[in-house]
Amino acid sequence: MPLQTLFRRRRAFTLIELLVVIAIIAILVGLLVPAVQKVREAAARGECQNNLRQISLATVHAADTCDHKIVPSIGLYPSQFPADFNSDGGNFLHLLPWIEQDPLYKSSYTPSNPDPDGRNGGLITYSQWNVPRPTKVKSYICPSDYTHRDSDTLASYGANGQVFKDGYGQWGAACAKFPASITDGTSNTIFYTDKLSYCSFGGYNYNYWPDWGPIIASSEYGDPTGPAATPQWQPVGSWPANCDGGRPSSPHSAGINVALGDGSTRFVTQAISGGTWWAAMTPDQQDQLGVDW
Repeated sequence: MPLQTLFRRRRAFTLIELLVVIAIIAILVGLLVPAVQKVREAAARGECQNNLRQISLATVHAADTCDHKIVPSIGLYPSQFPADFNSDGGNFLHLLPWIEQDPLYKSSYTPSNPDPDGRNGGLITYSQWNVPRPTKVKSYICPSDYTHRDSDTLASYGANGQVFKDGYGQWGAACAKFPASITDGTSNTIFYTDKLSYCSFGGYNYNYWPDWGPIIASSEYGDPTGPAATPQWQPVGSWPANCDGGRPSSPHSAGINVALGDGSTRFVTQAISGGTWWAAMTPDQQDQLGVDW
């Protein structure tokens, strides 16, 4: 056999063949990236739902422990009058002990300044004004919230102002009992929804959770109510987003996460009508949920 046959040189790729291979790889990557993004968003949405479930269940546990009283959206809790060991602040402050954040809750008491705003009669108070800042509470942050920054004490969820009332001087509403006051049924009433950390306008557009930041659809605060209170779907912008802080706002495509009064969660699609949405927000109007629920 000739020597040159044994050592025949292998033919190299041509430029055209190389370009074809690169084009095929680019196409495969283009197909893969959206699939990966969908999987990642599905995981983030699932984590979001789990957070909302924890918050809703914490609300139920707080009520069970505190004479069935529903936490206020802002105010004193659990006593309707000044008392030692009340908490003074927003809904999410009151819930800290029930979402395994008791050390953070206890840190909001400062002996040298026990009642910073005087609303608890100068008594021992776990106060919103003493919460360390910034404070990141994982259960209050949705990984899909593109307006959230770790340098702020903000939440990614909203509390339904039709359920959670102002607790400063209006305790008849704020101390409504659970589940007796939810006459439409806990499984038919929204307690919490997605809400972007930072919107560009509206009431409490800066979602500072130790205070009244998470409130949405509050008749007391003057937020949009009725069909006008429907969610805002993926508002554009990141810091802030172009949205109304008095309404729910979703970072997810095609819908919004909600937590109901029985601790369950669901993903409500953009197809929902304003009437059906508002029927799910009101706890005691005997209105019926539409077929688009």
